[in-house]
Amino acid sequence: MSSLAKNINFARLFIKNLPGMKNFNRVAGECRILSIEEGRVRVELEVTADQLNSTGRLHGGCTSTLADIFTTAALMATPRGLPGATVDLHVSCTAPAKLGETIIIDSQVVKSGRSMGFTRAEFFRKSDNVPIAMCLHSKAFPPEKKE
Repeated sequence: MSSLAKNINFARLFIKNLPGMKNFNRVAGECRILSIEEGRVRVELEVTADQLNSTGRLHGGCTSTLADIFTTAALMATPRGLPGATVDLHVSCTAPAKLGETIIIDSQVVKSGRSMGFTRAEFFRKSDNVPIAMCLHSKAFPPEKKE
């Protein structure tokens, strides 16, 4: 099995295990994988009460976290398979998503170099395909520590 195929399988397993995680990644809830290919991950999920702000809409911080999780998964689904460390995360929220609405998150690697990776995630409401957020995420690939 090639390193790309192994890394795509690893990214798929990472996403499938999100609901049971004890760390902050559990905010991704019961997401469903739509597709995973080299450098690209598409998922859908229903907005839950745990993901809402005080006005009953998808929380901007939750949107940022979801972008972080799924752009990282897109980086994992590359031949190098490195998740990286966040350097910059920019999120523009353009429309609301309410409790119970299904959203689509399309995350992809724009460019991955020796020391940095650049990704983006686009969020859409499934019901009407309205864009709800656009995210740009830059990640560093720190050198491995020598013992």
